[in-house]
Amino acid sequence: MQPYRQLNRYNQVAVETADQKELILMCYDEAIRSLQQGKECYLKRQYAAKAEFFIRAQNIINELLVSLNMEAGGQIAFNLKRIYQFVIDQITVADLKKDLKLVSDLTGMLGELRAAWAQVDARPAGANVYGPCQAQTPSIRGFAV
Repeated sequence: MQPYRQLNRYNQVAVETADQKELILMCYDEAIRSLQQGKECYLKRQYAAKAEFFIRAQNIINELLVSLNMEAGGQIAFNLKRIYQFVIDQITVADLKKDLKLVSDLTGMLGELRAAWAQVDARPAGANVYGPCQAQTPSIRGFAV
């Protein structure tokens, strides 16, 4: 059990010390990973675990959504809000219709968004899309990245 505890502690420190951009990338990584794991669970007929992973992905995307700074982020924040709402809704649609291609499409979409964020410089203009750094909020800190 000791290595697992050390990994958890490492992950906790990584989240608590990350800057805003790193937190956003961690959220994307975890949402993508959750969708992929949910898809794998579906294929293995582990439906309860699949549901947990899909809900986890929705919760992470929702965290990105509520962290948007709509006032300062302008059109970019508005567009991201619409995309995040779409992804959250489509995860439910994919689950209800058992549409694994849609899950793959959503994973790809999140991957593209993540890649775009990875290229953003840590400059004031990019920082305005999201509100103040969310590193200290319990919802982010609770992610087992």
